This record gives sequence, C-alpha cells and structure tokens, in this order.
Amino acid sequence: MIKNRWLIPALALSAQLSAQVPSVTSPEALSRPPLNSERIAQEFGNYGVAILESDDRVRVSNLYSLHGETKICRTYAVVLYPDAADAAVSVEHRAILSGQSIGAVFTRRGWAIEKVNRYFGELPSSGKVAGLMGGILPQPLAVHIYDLVVSREGKSLTYATIAEIHHPDYLSIVELRGLYGEVSAAAAGADAARESMLALIRQKMK
Repeated sequence: MIKNRWLIPALALSAQLSAQVPSVTSPEALSRPPLNSERIAQEFGNYGVAILESDDRVRVSNLYSLHGETKICRTYAVVLYPDAADAAVSVEHRAILSGQSIGAVFTRRGWAIEKVNRYFGELPSSGKVAGLMGGILPQPLAVHIYDLVVSREGKSLTYATIAEIHHPDYLSIVELRGLYGEVSAAAAGADAARESMLALIRQKMK
C-alpha cells in the first residue's frame, strides 16, 4: 500500500536542518509532490545532507536521517550538471555547489520544480552504499532518474539530471511509480542517455 505523505506536516527539525527544508504546509508545497528532503523529514523526523563528492559536472550526496549519533542514508543521490549552468540560476547554482539542498534552494528562491521522469528501476546495493544505509543486507535498491526542470517568471530550464538510489525502508520501486507516474514519452527512447547515466551511477556507487 502506497502511503499518502503529501499533507503530513514536517516533524520538528533542528535549526540547522530546518533551514534546508521548506515548510510542507505552505500553499506552494501543498500543490506539488513533496521534495525528497521534505519526505525524509516527514518519514523519519529529521533530514540532513552530506556532500560526498562535488565538482563542476557531478555531485554525489548522502541524504540522511539522524538516529541518535548515527546518520542513515535514505537517498544516495548522483547529480549531473550541464556543461555550463544557465545564467538565470547562477545564484542558486553557487548555493548548491556550496553544499545546500538542491530542491530547497530553488523552492526558497521562488522557482517551481518539476521532475521529468527518465527511468525507474533497481540496482544491486554496493558495499559503500549499504554501509551508508546502516549496513543493510545485499539487495536491489530502487532507482529514480529524472531531469530537474525549474520555472520562474515565464522562464523554464533543465537544471540537472538526477539519479536517486533509495534505502529499502524508505522508497520501493512500486512506491516511486505511484508517486511520480510513468517515464516521459520524450525520455522513453533515449537509450544512450539512460545507459550513460546508469554507468555513472554504478561508478559512483563503488
């Protein structure tokens, strides 16, 4: 059974974490599916992001919930930026490169966010990712690849292609499809782009 988490108020966060997670009770937030940061906060009571790797083209991050002193990775995210960021999002891009949460940055600055689905599937957990996820047993993990499209004041652009690999206690492949629907028609036949992104994910999971 797929949980409806859209209207669940976020639980209390620490000052540091709440600064990164937009309120899910705002009119804008209630009109769209929750951001991953919001959903983790709703599900587990708090949220944080740790940047594991970052350069001009790729960012790898651990989106985690904190349990006592232990960080449990709920989403292992791989972000592929375009060759050059659009000038319209230069301020946001600098904030994201500094380590801030992508969805929270754009939402806070008044951008509408859309996820254009490219791929739903599963990949075997690696030792690295399993360790971040609290030492889970080897198993398939749900994977969601999408283009993050942001829009504001009549301008719309694709900011990045993002792959999210989820903890099995957080999101399954069935839940992902229930939340986000089907792969976009434009992306369905883009085999080369999909395989290239999957190869990047496998490399970054090692």
